[in-house]
Amino acid sequence: MRKLKKRWMRRFVLVMTTVLATGNILCGCSRQEMIRTISLPDTEDKDMGISGFVIKNIQEYTYEGQSEDHLQLAWGKAGENTVCQLRYEEEGYIYREIDIHTKKTIRKEFMDERMAFNMQIAPGGKFISYEAETEEKVGPELVVFLAEEGEHMVLRKWDECLQGFSYVWSDDGNRLFSWQNGDNYAFQPDTDWCVTCYDMKTVKRDSDGKWMVEKTEFQMKGSNYAQRHILPNADGSRVYVREEYDSFSDSKNQEYPGKDEAAEEKMMRAKNWLLIPEEQKKKKVSEYSKETVWPVKYTKKGLYYQNEEGMLLLAENVEDKPSVKELFRASNMEIAICGNGDHIFHVEWIDDMQNMQISGVKLEGTQPTAKQVLYKDSCEGVEFYVSADDSAIVLRGYEYPGDDRCSFKIMKLGY
Repeated sequence: MRKLKKRWMRRFVLVMTTVLATGNILCGCSRQEMIRTISLPDTEDKDMGISGFVIKNIQEYTYEGQSEDHLQLAWGKAGENTVCQLRYEEEGYIYREIDIHTKKTIRKEFMDERMAFNMQIAPGGKFISYEAETEEKVGPELVVFLAEEGEHMVLRKWDECLQGFSYVWSDDGNRLFSWQNGDNYAFQPDTDWCVTCYDMKTVKRDSDGKWMVEKTEFQMKGSNYAQRHILPNADGSRVYVREEYDSFSDSKNQEYPGKDEAAEEKMMRAKNWLLIPEEQKKKKVSEYSKETVWPVKYTKKGLYYQNEEGMLLLAENVEDKPSVKELFRASNMEIAICGNGDHIFHVEWIDDMQNMQISGVKLEGTQPTAKQVLYKDSCEGVEFYVSADDSAIVLRGYEYPGDDRCSFKIMKLGY
């Protein structure tokens, strides 16, 4: 089995090296773009006995420019070979939609001249959420840019800028969730907080012609400083929430006295909820771990999470009576999981952190199949996700070639 697996890898790497060396490069005076579409032969070895992945094609878009470009990339709508690009230029942030076959910009919109923070492009590139300072410079505001309309919609304004917020989009790019960070020491530990859902499927103009969207707020009772995890499922119709208290208490002014069992138990307590935005329902759910955990993904199969030892676990039936199953060790890895919960991908940094390697594991029921190495590349940082239709892995990487320049790359690995 091991020899067959290595032979499959050598054949895959040979194909990748040969094809990548033939990429077309478009050079300009100050920036460089490169677009490559790679079709791979069927490399699945039937003798391996592994029900795994076959990478069918790789599409790649690379953009090289000055480090102050603050560029972000996202893949376009499912079924369309477009890339969404956001770049900071002289007049401000510019949004572009690029056809990767013709290499032409098919849409260009001015987004904002203000510096943006907490910027996130929704999957599919239809919406961009970000925080920006108001004209009055009193406090920030949360804005969503409607890419197809080229217009803005203000979702929230703050009277002061002390609160820190986190944001996450549902996999289908239709719901945005926001919540207050639980480790903000400018506020008292018992400050109440809320999870807010903005449903972009309801975007419309009001009687005054202003854009509006339906939102649902879930009020949460504050009791202490905490780590908060908000994980929507693929379409955002259900949201898992975990608030874990004092798992990082050494950074606070007030420590628990002593190291007795009561103090340890107090430090490890957590609360779990399930939110259903369409029904405006909040449900308290049972605890499934006695130790600190890091939730990864809430899927149809259940809740995936990691423990302190790096073990990846699956809590099935988390809404009622959780049943936990250990899967495999995934320490020092970044993990992405599809909405169905049966495709698991993880990144490892190899060769003294110089190269990125992405591998895939397929679940048969709750049984992991053998790990397959799917792609290797050199980069300095990467983030990735599984497409909403569970047909591709999308990777966004960057590196610094020198001379105050950055190379940004987005890849779509179809399987």
